Amino acid sequence: MNLIKNIYKTARMIVIPCCMLTACNYLDVIPPAQADFEDTMKDQNAVENFLFTCYGYVPRCQPYDFNAFEQSADEIVAPKAWNDFQQQIAWGTVSASTYMTWGNGKNFDDFGFWVPGYNWIGYVHHFLSLIDELQPVGVTEEDKDEYKAECWFLEAYYHFRILQAMGPCPIITEKVDPNITNSQIPGRSHFDYCVDYIVQKLDTAATILPAVRETDDLGRATSTICKALKARVLLCAASPLWNGSFPYPNWKNVNFETPGYGMELVSTTYDRSKWERALTAAQEALAAAKAAGYELFSIEAADQIAENDGLGLPYIPGKETETEENDLFKRRVRMFQYLVTANEGQGNKELIWANRIDSDVNNGGEATDSRLPSRVVKKSDGQYAGGWSGMAPTLYAVQHFYTENGKLPSKDANFYPEADWYKRFNDAVQSPELVTDRLDGEDVKNDIIKLNAKREARFYAWIAFDGCEYAKKINDGNSLWLNLKNTNTNGWSQSNTRNCAGTGYLSKKFIDPNIRFGANGTRTHRAARRPYIRMAELYLNLAECYAALENTTEALANLNEIRGRAGLKELTDADLTGDMTLMDWVRNERFVELYEEGFRYYDVRRWMIAPTMLKAGVRYGLNGLAENPSFEEFNQPTLIDQPFKWDNRLYLMPIWSRQGMDELYSNPQLVQAPGY
Repeated sequence: MNLIKNIYKTARMIVIPCCMLTACNYLDVIPPAQADFEDTMKDQNAVENFLFTCYGYVPRCQPYDFNAFEQSADEIVAPKAWNDFQQQIAWGTVSASTYMTWGNGKNFDDFGFWVPGYNWIGYVHHFLSLIDELQPVGVTEEDKDEYKAECWFLEAYYHFRILQAMGPCPIITEKVDPNITNSQIPGRSHFDYCVDYIVQKLDTAATILPAVRETDDLGRATSTICKALKARVLLCAASPLWNGSFPYPNWKNVNFETPGYGMELVSTTYDRSKWERALTAAQEALAAAKAAGYELFSIEAADQIAENDGLGLPYIPGKETETEENDLFKRRVRMFQYLVTANEGQGNKELIWANRIDSDVNNGGEATDSRLPSRVVKKSDGQYAGGWSGMAPTLYAVQHFYTENGKLPSKDANFYPEADWYKRFNDAVQSPELVTDRLDGEDVKNDIIKLNAKREARFYAWIAFDGCEYAKKINDGNSLWLNLKNTNTNGWSQSNTRNCAGTGYLSKKFIDPNIRFGANGTRTHRAARRPYIRMAELYLNLAECYAALENTTEALANLNEIRGRAGLKELTDADLTGDMTLMDWVRNERFVELYEEGFRYYDVRRWMIAPTMLKAGVRYGLNGLAENPSFEEFNQPTLIDQPFKWDNRLYLMPIWSRQGMDELYSNPQLVQAPGY
């Protein structure tokens, strides 16, 4: 994604004059560099450098990865010793006064949305204020129209990110006068008013922007992205949290009125038309994406990439025999591995808006290292190279990927009974040959448990477990077979307690299947991809809207598009029982398909199931923090030793306070999020 890669460079080169407001920090626009005023738009190159900087708060490497608050839901956990931002959310310790720092004192300006979000809105408005005033050389009126449309998209996008995380927010419609008085600073607008403003900006931008971009311009706004984001915005607005069930109905403004809404901030009555509006937007988004040539990533596309990489099929327990059916399953697993690492130029037509999230593919990055096992290869100098064993799936995540029969393990009569889940799998099928753990020459048996056998393709693509083949070339050109029970291999060790979450699982959602660590200290891998918007979400958004409007036929049809790609049987009316309602299927399919892509944090909140899913005492793993445990000791459900808890105030992030820069008290129109 060339645009986002260049943002850091261009941010140091351009001028964004400061609108320093002593009254309110969230409207400050801090210039990334100082230069002559005219340089901002002297020619087309300067204009586009300025424009590219306006994209600067689109999520990138670190803020949207292992320590982003979106990772605080029930998909994964990080090592307790990290004490990072997502854990402060998960532990319920975040507050308006403590939420800016963590264990090593690192500042969290880039992890929240309020100050940086409004700063980048300020950049956007500053660009818009200059594009017609100055006369840049080589910029046509058509160019100007497109640049403006990109700014309208970004204005909508940044407002929505603030709205989604922090609730009703101030709407900033134009460049702010630096001489503004405290009484003129806007307060929070009603949630529905914010939604309408964001949608209007997206609609306007979509009439001007192209549907797709050439390779060199990937990452710049398109009409397809506008329509897809609009569908997401309206799905959020139709959901229970914002459609009549907000848990703080008396939360209101005190000194600021929203036109048409007065002091109200959230509607307290259910409105079916919000779902109908969301449905229309979801239909239009999917139709636009198809018309623009986007489609679900396919096995055939992944096969071509694997052939170019020289990458064979992964090992899957129980599918050792070479049959056409087993080979198809393995190819499907490999496809899902490539889904978030293969780029658009490699035939990945699913990515509507995406970005790589590792800054250096030769030396790694937090997105990759946080997921890798701690010991990958023994180097020629006798030292080990590897990652942090940090991003560890919970047992809830493991149990909510489907079986190969397309059902939850707990609801599949043809799967193992729960009493047998943590017993050895190799008593049920022919045991594979012994494999060599090349870290220390120890022969290890396939110690896979039954819970980890006979599962769907996405499970094997994105979840790593004890006894599995982590990657085929990662160990100096050889496979790495995980042995999470052994301190000398990949297991927990008292000598390095910081870098092991110890749930008995690791996430490999964003790991290049062709990754390789060399014994000579080299490493190569394809940069991890962070899909902001991809085709699968559009189908799932549509399915949820149909389910909410009780259109079972269309809801199932869209769910089955995603299930079919995953190799699972189609759902029918017969699958809709008291144990699994239509909405249950929709929600679980989102959990699996969009696993670790930042959706779960918002989904459990907008559905208002967070008090159940994120409360204390419900997050389990295996006993992965025992030193050199036996098979039986390791494979037992164990409550994760972290102080998770839920409080209803966690539905929204607070507006924080810092010494000398207190957003709340410098703006008399602004009210704090409830509960803080």
